[in-house]
Amino acid sequence: GLDRWLRRRQGVFEYSDNPECVFRIQRVQADAPLTLPGGTRIEPGMPLLNLHLWNEHVPLMPPEGATVAWARHFSRTLETSLRLLADYLENAPDLDDIAALRADMRLGTAARSTQLVRIMSRYGFEPAADVLRPGAWRSSGLHHFGENILIFMLVLATNPVAAGPPVLRRDHKLVYLSRAALERRYGRAWSERDHTRSRKAC
Repeated sequence: GLDRWLRRRQGVFEYSDNPECVFRIQRVQADAPLTLPGGTRIEPGMPLLNLHLWNEHVPLMPPEGATVAWARHFSRTLETSLRLLADYLENAPDLDDIAALRADMRLGTAARSTQLVRIMSRYGFEPAADVLRPGAWRSSGLHHFGENILIFMLVLATNPVAAGPPVLRRDHKLVYLSRAALERRYGRAWSERDHTRSRKAC
C-alpha cells in the first residue's frame, strides 16, 4: 500500500502489463546540463523518463543466490522491457519530447553499483557526470536512510533472497540512454532486423 501511494504521488506508472516487463516509468525534468556519451545534449528542464524497477516482476532469485540461469532470465526481461518501452513511446505522442531515459543504480554498495553500471552498459546505458539539486535523486542524512529502509522493505517483500545489508548501504550511480539510442537498439527497426535474421537462420 505504501508503494502504491508513493507511485501515485510521484507519478510513477506502468507502460505495459507484460509480466516480463521489469520497469515502471516517471516523467521528470533534467536537473543539470550534461552531454551523453553519444552526443545528446541535455539542458536543465528538458523532459526525461526515470526508470524504476517493478519489484513484483523482477525474477525471483533462487535460495542459492544469483545463478547463471537467473542472470539469463533477468537479462531477457531487461531486453523485453526496453523493447516494450520503445514501442510504447512510439505510440505515445504526449511523450514525444522525451530526450533520454535515466536510471539510478542504487541497489547496493558503491562496488555493487559500479558493477551494475557495467552490466547496464551492455544494454546501451552509459554513466554521465550529473550535478543534481538537493532533493532530486541524491538525498542525504535521515532522508537517505529512510529511502534505504523503504527499498529494503520492498525487496524483502518481493524478492527476499536478494535482501541483505548492501540494500541498506545504497550508493547512487546514474546511467542514461538517449531516446535515439533506445529506438535504434530496441525499436521497430531493430525488431524487423532481428526477425529477418531469425528467418534466415531457419
